[in-house]
Amino acid sequence: MATKKTTPKAAPKTAEKKNTQTAEAPANKYKVPFISAKIDRLVDYEGSKVKAIASAVIGNHFAVHGFKVIENDNGELAVLNPATKGSDGKYYDNFHAISKEGREAINGYILDAYEQKLAEEQGEDQDAEQGEIAEEDQAVGPSM
Repeated sequence: MATKKTTPKAAPKTAEKKNTQTAEAPANKYKVPFISAKIDRLVDYEGSKVKAIASAVIGNHFAVHGFKVIENDNGELAVLNPATKGSDGKYYDNFHAISKEGREAINGYILDAYEQKLAEEQGEDQDAEQGEIAEEDQAVGPSM
């Protein structure tokens, strides 16, 4: 008597789905990523239109340095992108936003950081003035 060997049946092959990208991108793909900004230093040269130098971190992956907060002729604040002066005397951006939303976001965060830095500086100045007044009061002391 011959025994019949049985082999386990292979699972039927299923058609593999290929990942193909469609021309239509997901809605959230082009939203502005996380942005944070900080003021590297305030500029207090008399007559200078430049008020501060700033940096921005984009998406927790990229850092961009050299933004300038300026005061234009109308007294409004604006943000200039980092730029290099060419041999022809013109300035060429090293970095710039390519969408209106991106430009508004990065400029907004930088201007917010500038306002916050000014408020901190004013708070420190007031604290220093109050400390000086307290020291003067202690130096004079009560008179008899």
